[in-house]
Amino acid sequence: MTDEAVKGGRSAVSRQEAVRAGPNPTVYAQLAGIVLFWGANWPLMKLALVDIGPLAFCAVRLVGTALSVAALAPVLRFPLLPRRGERLMIAVIGLLQVGGMMGLSNIGLQFVSPGRASVLAYTMQMWALPLGLLLLGERITRRRAAAALLTFAGVVVFFNPALVNWSDPNALIGNGLLIGCAVSWALGATLYRRRVWRTPFWTQTFWQIAASAVVMVPLALLTESGHPVHWSGSLLAVIAYNCLIATGLCYWWWGKALSVMPASQAGQIVCLVPVTALLLSAAFYNEPLNLGVLLSVALIGGGIVLSARVR
Repeated sequence: MTDEAVKGGRSAVSRQEAVRAGPNPTVYAQLAGIVLFWGANWPLMKLALVDIGPLAFCAVRLVGTALSVAALAPVLRFPLLPRRGERLMIAVIGLLQVGGMMGLSNIGLQFVSPGRASVLAYTMQMWALPLGLLLLGERITRRRAAAALLTFAGVVVFFNPALVNWSDPNALIGNGLLIGCAVSWALGATLYRRRVWRTPFWTQTFWQIAASAVVMVPLALLTESGHPVHWSGSLLAVIAYNCLIATGLCYWWWGKALSVMPASQAGQIVCLVPVTALLLSAAFYNEPLNLGVLLSVALIGGGIVLSARVR
């Protein structure tokens, strides 16, 4: 047995022991930080799109994040290259659940308020159900079906004529793009579950972000070359926040949480992200919180939480 295999075996045993021991209060504080920072990022991204095109912002964010994660490699001791045989698939998954998700959500944010945008993006769990059935042959349990129906009911309420102006093409395009964002995220997550990966978590994260950046940079240059960028202090602050806090720090905390608790348990806490974004959007963008919106959020939130509890 090679030294690498021995280290890998010891690492796996360490992770199992950590999960059995359970998380300490620091991990819950870090998850609360993820909820706050990811929730706050939706209104911040809306603010940034005043000064920069959606794909350009996405490209800058991806490049900056890739550089910041690469800078962590010597500290966290992870390789930048995935294992042979896994590089192409990790890149494809990254294009779907990182590049596609970010790009579509940024474009949709031009037409939709950040609170609504975040809620629609987190309907990913609903779309993952039929994709899991088609691509993985996953069994649809009663709990999975109930979760999907709750989420779908919330989406239907969210799209009723009292909340969406069906005569406004921009509103329809924006909401449609955010549904597309959720589907792209769900497809990437479903493909990720098709196999057991030997590549370390941080290497996968870097490779997905880097692959998305390689595609997003020329795409932004091609489609938004005539869109002026106004380099303001607020834009630079939001870019720094996205690269260092919303991605670098939060993914680090997420990785630490997954080392001591099941992903389903951590996922239930992260389900609070769209609720946080909606409340912050209501506070800073005067996004209405009428009965229809609250009912829709309650249904979608219930579906997300129920889906996260499925083992």
